[in-house]
Amino acid sequence: MSKILIIVESPKKAAAIQKYVGEDYKVEATMGHVVDLGKGGSKGIGIDVNNNFKPYYVILKDKIALLDNIIQEAEKSDEILIATDPDREGEAMAFHLQNRLETTRKPISRVEFREMTKTGIMAGIAARRPVNMNLFHSQEARRILDRIVGFMVSPYLINHYGPNLSAGRVQSVAVRMISDREKEIEDFVPDEFWNIFAKFKTPNQEEFAAKFSQKPTNKNAADTMITLLKRQEFYVSAVANQRKKEKPCPPMTTAALQQYMSRKFSFEPDLTMKVAQNLYENGFVTYIRTDSTRVSDEALGPVRDWIVGHNFELPKVANTYEVKSTAQDAHECIRPTNVKTNPDDCILAGDDKEVYKAIWQHFIGSQMNPAIWNTMHVTIRCRAIPKLTFTVSGKALDYKGYLEIFGPVDPGRIDIPALTEQDLLTLAGEDAMRAEQKFTQHPPRFNDASILKELEDRQIGRPATYAEIIKKISNRHYVEKTGSTYRPTDLGKKITGILVNNFSFLGFDFTANLEILLDKIASGEVSRDIILKDFFTIFNSELMKVYKENMKFQCRKCGNPMFDSNGKFGKFYSCVNPICKNTENYDYYSI
Repeated sequence: MSKILIIVESPKKAAAIQKYVGEDYKVEATMGHVVDLGKGGSKGIGIDVNNNFKPYYVILKDKIALLDNIIQEAEKSDEILIATDPDREGEAMAFHLQNRLETTRKPISRVEFREMTKTGIMAGIAARRPVNMNLFHSQEARRILDRIVGFMVSPYLINHYGPNLSAGRVQSVAVRMISDREKEIEDFVPDEFWNIFAKFKTPNQEEFAAKFSQKPTNKNAADTMITLLKRQEFYVSAVANQRKKEKPCPPMTTAALQQYMSRKFSFEPDLTMKVAQNLYENGFVTYIRTDSTRVSDEALGPVRDWIVGHNFELPKVANTYEVKSTAQDAHECIRPTNVKTNPDDCILAGDDKEVYKAIWQHFIGSQMNPAIWNTMHVTIRCRAIPKLTFTVSGKALDYKGYLEIFGPVDPGRIDIPALTEQDLLTLAGEDAMRAEQKFTQHPPRFNDASILKELEDRQIGRPATYAEIIKKISNRHYVEKTGSTYRPTDLGKKITGILVNNFSFLGFDFTANLEILLDKIASGEVSRDIILKDFFTIFNSELMKVYKENMKFQCRKCGNPMFDSNGKFGKFYSCVNPICKNTENYDYYSI
């Protein structure tokens, strides 16, 4: 008889844990969620908006047999530990599993595994706790909000603008972001400007180039300026020599990891997250969904020992990094579970190796000294007209610091003679000056790295959801990827225009504020019901307004519009007002 049952999401994770905990435990996997909001028929949208947004949960059909098996194992056990992922989604899974396992009358606890190592697993088991209802209510509120928008706006789009259309509370905002950028590009009018360069000569006949600080707006103005400059005398008005410190990069967060892998290796966010999840489940890295750069105290000692042991200089005090004010900070940074596992010497290969190497390098580098660059900045001034200036800069690496861990680095160079203030300079010949035509450039289209950063900066969704957001809007053909950049499709532009003009949930500030409120539900500062009520009051008013503007038939019970619906027995009419819920036969309005 098994003494303790541990329940996790994935079979791979279950196998890893079973290996560490031994025969006194039985580890089972749920293969993800076992329940979801009901839909259709008597369940409607799966939410009773008249009863404090009570959700109607149903067991997923493909999980019925699996759940029965877990219940049987639970009945044979002395204790049940629910070890789904340590985040809000995992907390929701734990809550629903607990509800269905309470009939066994066995003690049930929630445990969290921050890393899939024996130490991490045993520490998690030792820190049993109840399900965190605030975290669950936060996840439930998000799920309800998403269901309300998706199931109530999509029928409006389908009825009035065409089949197979859909809206999403967060996905539609992401499409808007890409559509807005495309409009900026389409509306952009380039401005002409000219860069002027000059080659100067020192009294020692040393030559170097510098750039004019002004930018003439056309060729005539550039030619006129060059004619004027050729008649002038020049001198060195300032020389600034500095040693500048370049601080190490912080250890990885979820968003930073996705952006780095996109920039350096052109990994799509979905691939990065799949690989990172695999590394977590196989015990190479700590939990990979985090928005914090914080490092746990127990991780600092080993990394500092590693740095000293490899003959690198160690900062006197461990480096710390500011955590963003918008961060939940529920988990520490993503880091190796064992810094001694060098990516170049371990069993990892391919994508696994590249993602692990990025995490490993950033974690170790984050606890090393800054790099130091020698820099030189020279200002050259026209003696007769002081406002006419040229500048030239250069930098060269003086001390590698944390860059040591990232391998070969461009050391730079300072291709500027040893100048001092008041040195006289002459132009190096008749052809010493040249002008180069340029035009201002429109904002760039989003690529994977920049769209991830924009989502993070605007607080659209959460880092753990970014990959899914991009995947969904691409699969629905609201945006398309051309080469490495995204642009909206005609369908995406159309839907965005309709939604922006009618619904406040498309507002960037609205979305960001809602994320803050969801965080406050998680911390217990505000009630789930209040947030849902406030959102629904505004949302439903906006939805009723657009339906009435396009109304075909009026509900005989509440006066709101009716819309086409499809059911098991064919088409029928439904009232758009979820509080009314009236339905009519399809031929009712033809009588």
